[in-house]
Amino acid sequence: MADSNLRRRMPTSSSATPITPYQRHPPPPRRGHPTRSLHISLSLLILGFFVVYAQKHQTFYKSSTTYNVNDKQLPERFAICSKDGSKVYTVPEDEGIGAKECVVVAKGIVVDTGSIGKIRRKWITSMYDQKPFNAMKIIYLPQGHTLTPGFIDSHGHPLIYGHAQQLRLHGCKSVAEVIKRVEDFVKNTPIKPGGWIEGLGWDQNLWEGKEFPTADDFKSSPILRELPISLSRVDFHVEWVSPAILRMLGDNIPDVQGGQVVRDEDGKPTGVFVDNAIDMLTAIRPPWTDEDRERYLNIMLNDAMSKGLTGVHDAQGFLKEVPFWMRVAAEGKLPIRFYQMLKCEDEDYCGDKVDHCIDEDSHFTLRAVKLFGDGALGSRGAALIDDYSDKPGWKGFMLKPEETWGPLIKQWYNAGWQVNVHTIGDHAAHVVLDAIEAAIGDELQRGREARFRMEHAQILTQEDIARAARLGVIASVQPTHATSDMWYAEDRLGPERIKGAYAWRTYLNHGGRLTLGSDFPVESIDPLKGFYAAVTRLSEDGKSPQGKGGWYAGEKLTRVEAIRGMTIDGAYASFSNSTGSLTIGRKFDAVIWDDDLMSVPDDEILEVKAKGVIVDGKMVWGSLG
Repeated sequence: MADSNLRRRMPTSSSATPITPYQRHPPPPRRGHPTRSLHISLSLLILGFFVVYAQKHQTFYKSSTTYNVNDKQLPERFAICSKDGSKVYTVPEDEGIGAKECVVVAKGIVVDTGSIGKIRRKWITSMYDQKPFNAMKIIYLPQGHTLTPGFIDSHGHPLIYGHAQQLRLHGCKSVAEVIKRVEDFVKNTPIKPGGWIEGLGWDQNLWEGKEFPTADDFKSSPILRELPISLSRVDFHVEWVSPAILRMLGDNIPDVQGGQVVRDEDGKPTGVFVDNAIDMLTAIRPPWTDEDRERYLNIMLNDAMSKGLTGVHDAQGFLKEVPFWMRVAAEGKLPIRFYQMLKCEDEDYCGDKVDHCIDEDSHFTLRAVKLFGDGALGSRGAALIDDYSDKPGWKGFMLKPEETWGPLIKQWYNAGWQVNVHTIGDHAAHVVLDAIEAAIGDELQRGREARFRMEHAQILTQEDIARAARLGVIASVQPTHATSDMWYAEDRLGPERIKGAYAWRTYLNHGGRLTLGSDFPVESIDPLKGFYAAVTRLSEDGKSPQGKGGWYAGEKLTRVEAIRGMTIDGAYASFSNSTGSLTIGRKFDAVIWDDDLMSVPDDEILEVKAKGVIVDGKMVWGSLG
């Protein structure tokens, strides 16, 4: 993609570190000291003893002598090896997981992989390198541990995640339980003057009756009845507000295109705003400061690294927040990588207001745009071709008029941006694919190289699954969405349409490419929950509407496919040729796990823990075990 404004820092060369042959230097001239020869001889004798001893007992160096946990430092040159066999999973670009015994790293770049014997011959005792006292440092994985490339979450919301941790409403089984959690929060948390109480995670599908709540529900609490409260549904596509916020909006709250103001029998707003109607709340919501943003970022970073993430694709990077990201990147405050999707705020196209930024050294890239096609299935905002099975006469809605999609996608595509579009319903997917196909025209290869993405790609017709794969559109999916939605999805879609929903295996069978994420904080930031959902299609307690075999088990991914979807495929989906793999020439972004994700029983996957996280060859979290 050509762009005169594009700023790049080229990755380190993929070639191995040059090797200087060992050369013996002539002895220093004699100074004439009568005992110097004796001292030298004794020193050499002692030195020789220790060299022989080290060679007999172990040429390799133990990890405790090669890094400082507190300073998170590793040597400039080192190897990590497994004594348990091929437990270093390199995940090459072409296929498979590339199981090896060792990986060799120099200046943060992978320079070799192979067996322990090969590494010893080539990097330790070979005539082409230095002898043992200055040999390559070898770090052994603890018994039972494995090494993989760093996991990449291809769809998350970093700042929103940090903000959402303050008041979590996930799992509440009733309106009363939500009210109680909000009361407890208010009692224990000081609120800034003019601030709102904001939370995330309620889901009416978990409640008896499965109906939306109302602003009047807050009146049942003497503590909450007069406070400004805005609570987002678990998918962020619905907000439920208190009477105080309704009063801020005034008496004449209009309807909006691409959204819904839920009203009672008399036409009065009930306090629930869906999709584009949320914009009215955003317009009066107290804004975040950069101090707020940095606090939310740090919350997210700690949780992400502790779960094994070395990269995140930010699926909604607002234009006004780009300066914040550029600053924290320049200040070295991003220990893991962020690939941002630009979100315009008051207009459909803002690509002329900001330059691309590709800076892998500071871990920040901006070269994609995020557009929103429709709403969510849980709130019945997803745009369907036919009526919802559980709500005849209702098809959901597109967030922008259908006729705008062709010109809009073409404008972003021609300007050199990767175009990533939120598509949940089959109608939204169809409209967006029509627009992508029109933008590509006869240049199919150029279109494939643009790496269009459908974010969620949740429900498609069988014909559109095949078409998307043929066009090279990447399906950016979140496996835990399937296991969260499986309890009501078929009620929404019916027994035939459900066959094109969460259809990961079908997409791969058509030659398509998947990249996996979580949509945190909608779902957990823990990538192993997505891994587990992908390979089992079960809830965390081992259940599904179709039993212990998994929900529509034919759509499961293999463990190899799941790991690739969280590593090399995430790198591909963000145009990175230098991450996502532990093969020669790639940056050494890696995770040490305390078990083997390729062989641990299904019901133990969620017990596996990340023990150490490495980015650019440097420890950023944990230790080597």
